[in-house]
Amino acid sequence: MAEMAVAFPDGLFMRGIVSLTIMAAAKKSLYEILGIGRDANAIDVGLAYDRRRAELAKRVPPDASETALVQQAYEVLSDAARRAAYDASLITAAEKAAAADQATDLLLEPEPQPVSRTPILAGAGAGLVVLVAALYFTFRSPQAPPPPAPSAENAKPAVQAPAPPPKPLPPETIAAGVASSVGQLMSYEMSGQAKPIGLAVAIDRGIFVTTCHGIPAGAALVVRIGRESHSATLSTTDEQLDLCRLSVPELKGGGLAPAAEELKPGDNLYVLGANAKGEVALTETRVKQLRPSPLGKVIEIETPIAPLGSGGPLLDQYGRLVGIVTTPHPFGIGLDIALPAAWLYEMRSRTRQ
Repeated sequence: MAEMAVAFPDGLFMRGIVSLTIMAAAKKSLYEILGIGRDANAIDVGLAYDRRRAELAKRVPPDASETALVQQAYEVLSDAARRAAYDASLITAAEKAAAADQATDLLLEPEPQPVSRTPILAGAGAGLVVLVAALYFTFRSPQAPPPPAPSAENAKPAVQAPAPPPKPLPPETIAAGVASSVGQLMSYEMSGQAKPIGLAVAIDRGIFVTTCHGIPAGAALVVRIGRESHSATLSTTDEQLDLCRLSVPELKGGGLAPAAEELKPGDNLYVLGANAKGEVALTETRVKQLRPSPLGKVIEIETPIAPLGSGGPLLDQYGRLVGIVTTPHPFGIGLDIALPAAWLYEMRSRTRQ
């Protein structure tokens, strides 16, 4: 590469080279490593991670350093708390970079040349200034007064166009995005055989939830995602809400994001079910009604829930968690029910009354 030297006053040549070197050594952000924007949601992060891993798997020879960077980016951005801390560090780094650029610009600005103090030139310059000022005030044209500032009564607030609503995701995109956050819950019997008892859903880093009614007392539990099985332990058993919290330390994903909007009859949703082989499938459904119960409103849907689907997620059109489907349940015979996601924040260890 050809070298180019630029002369700076007062020996600032080396300062300019150092500044350019620092700028060239800037690292990619975790968002750039995954190829997503700062506003990407949890599903976008998971999809980008799978896409980048597939791309790296095709490289010959494999790039171990790039693979490690992609893994690190996914682990940070899929965890809500770690992502918030990382975003804060990006803002701080951007502020420092802007300050450094401003300081560099000041350093590279050439110093003004000293003004000659020769008495004769100073006197001539002063006379010239007086002459120009006299000509200006003699021949200048009158200027119109500035327009009056608008009063508070006449000022009109700027009208901002409303932000466009988010677009629903295709079912295949939702299924791919939640695949790593939903697993089959297995119970190991004394004989060593694994018995499927339902599904479990990740709601945070290493934290899953499921329905309690199918879990045998003292059972050894395992969450199976794909072909991998991970040991699980009960951390909270709320028999009143029929919701149990499981700790699965081996799984580091951030879990499904809850939906903030309140459901209404007719809303389109998706339910994720599983068969005896652990194969999961996404099925479209709709809200029949929000049915009152002694514990609060539960969600009645149109789609039947398979026995091994209890504990599975009920999702909105953006892949967000709106409920946990349950069967059997005490809310009425022949009803297909999901417990609202808001109940997950009310869980505590208690027995059924």
